Amino acid sequence: MRRPLVLALAALAALVSMSTTRVASAQDVLVPGPGTLPPSELRTNISVSRPYWSAGESRPFLAAIFETGGISLRTELDAGWGRPHYSWIGGELSSSMSLRGLSAFTGVRGVLPFGSVRFGGRYVASIQQRFIDDFPKISRPMLEVDEGPRSTYAALDGEVQFEIPLPVGKIGGVASAHGLFGVPDEFFVFEDALRMIAAGPFIGRGRLQYLAGIGDPPTFRVGGIVEVMGDPQREAVWFRTGPAVAVSLTHHLEAVGVAALTLLSPDEIGLAGADLGQIGLRYRWATGDLWPEFP
Repeated sequence: MRRPLVLALAALAALVSMSTTRVASAQDVLVPGPGTLPPSELRTNISVSRPYWSAGESRPFLAAIFETGGISLRTELDAGWGRPHYSWIGGELSSSMSLRGLSAFTGVRGVLPFGSVRFGGRYVASIQQRFIDDFPKISRPMLEVDEGPRSTYAALDGEVQFEIPLPVGKIGGVASAHGLFGVPDEFFVFEDALRMIAAGPFIGRGRLQYLAGIGDPPTFRVGGIVEVMGDPQREAVWFRTGPAVAVSLTHHLEAVGVAALTLLSPDEIGLAGADLGQIGLRYRWATGDLWPEFP
């Protein structure tokens, strides 16, 4: 197990280094400090599917996921009926905390081995980030303004995920729609989870990914993602791509990393619009676990 993890970390570190060098040479920007942003939505659906959680009978349960990324933490509490982390229906309560602020989500969710559906409300309260003045092109200094009202807003999020097995690896995707509320008409808002500057009230996102599995079962997955986002109010499109890895360390613990850069954007905010691939640890827990362990 150590060899795949070392290879994954080394490969991701090399890719991040190359990507960072490329962007820094093109733009005179400051790199965001590690962990100042919450775990990105880019990591959604990047995971290792092990047969462990498919064991056992369907039942009422409580389950939790804890995910770290630098100096940030995402927690998720699920309550429902089925096989936790595999196939179930119920409710979700999640939160993200970082040096930049807090967010909380509550909603309903249905999960199957080949996909999931999720819908609910989210509230975001920033500590450092301010609302951004309405300009056609936002620069990094404009993003980091320290005057004006702090960024706080609510959102309605709807998301559909799928994953299709191939002879080698799996292809997956995410389609989501986000309605933003509470953003003043004269301002834009920096969406921490999506790494974009939006006017709202509507944002759309689509993503495709391919991950090849190594091992039997495939405890090491490596591949890449492409993501497109749109804001009709700004008449703008974002395009982001990069590599992704996921390594299963135990039945309950995995390491996940993404190094994706924004190649097309209406703004010039440099690396603030990217996910530079901080390795995140994701731990899963559930009641009725047949073989509970830590980690």
